[in-house]
Amino acid sequence: MVNQSTPRGIDPGKAKTVPPNRRTLSRVAEPPYLRFVAMFGLSCLGLHGLACILPPAFAKTLCDHTARTLGDVLNVLGVSVLTDDNVVSGAGLAFRVVLECTAFSVIGLFTCFVCFYPAGLNHKIEGLVMGIPALYLGNLARLTVTFMVTRYDPRFFEIAHLYLGQIFTMCLLISACLLWMSRARLDRTTGPLGRAGVFLFRFFLISGCTFLLWFEVQGWYIRFVDWFVIRGFILFGYRLFIPHDTAIHYETFNMVTFTSLMFSIRSAGWAKNAKGLAAGLGLFFVLHLFHRIDIALISAFQVATLMTTDIFLCDVGQYLLPVLLLLGHAAREFHGNKYPYPSRQPGCPKVLGPSKRPA
Repeated sequence: MVNQSTPRGIDPGKAKTVPPNRRTLSRVAEPPYLRFVAMFGLSCLGLHGLACILPPAFAKTLCDHTARTLGDVLNVLGVSVLTDDNVVSGAGLAFRVVLECTAFSVIGLFTCFVCFYPAGLNHKIEGLVMGIPALYLGNLARLTVTFMVTRYDPRFFEIAHLYLGQIFTMCLLISACLLWMSRARLDRTTGPLGRAGVFLFRFFLISGCTFLLWFEVQGWYIRFVDWFVIRGFILFGYRLFIPHDTAIHYETFNMVTFTSLMFSIRSAGWAKNAKGLAAGLGLFFVLHLFHRIDIALISAFQVATLMTTDIFLCDVGQYLLPVLLLLGHAAREFHGNKYPYPSRQPGCPKVLGPSKRPA
């Protein structure tokens, strides 16, 4: 019998695949990837919005559970502590666990990533079954280390809390995504597992230096943002005095995370990284500007209804925005090939095996 899918005059046994050129691949490969990034971002926004409007009992349940589990772990390690609702106290310390201390955000981001990444259902189930417990345990380890470091010297609390809360959590999330992608890809020959270790090593090294630098200058950055806030209110006939008594501005350390991620990327090139860094930092500046405006309206004008909006902005800026900017800027760092299904690319026909010639 004659195979009708093979052009006349071509031996099916000698058919070869022709790699697509970059222009053709980019034109067809980008829409699925962009669709994944868009769906991932929208789902995470919906998740954060849902967390803001859920009753306080939901957050209290998560916080109390995390505090009890942390207390059990510390007692097992020989540190005598007591747990009262969401407060863990002992050894001269008292930790209050809030929603940001739980694994809710990082597990939510990972779940949305796995659900919308183009992979098979079995791989998605496997990723969720293995990834969610790993992230939960990683967050519990972060809280344990923070407590132990603070018990050793309370002066280290801010550094341990900030670095482990921002940098370590982001690294944990990226590691989980990269490791799962290395198993979910259909094309294992160019999977991201080989690049993950180098990427994370660069991220840890750069983030440590950037974190220490930003720890010293973040107060000046807030004053710079507040300068625009004060000038804006002057245009409407209001003169504000904004005190700067807060020593640590937690909401600004997402810039450390994003900057470290951008400097850790090699596949995009330095010129493209510089443009992406400038655009991303500008976006973070706008986010922080809105945050400071919300704070001014809440404290000076008692607009309490903006509290939920401000919490939503801070939650989005902490993890989701750096991840979205990273995905949009450095697809090749994760895939090498932007399109996760090599067998469906144009210009790559199936290689037909040897067949019998027509009699």
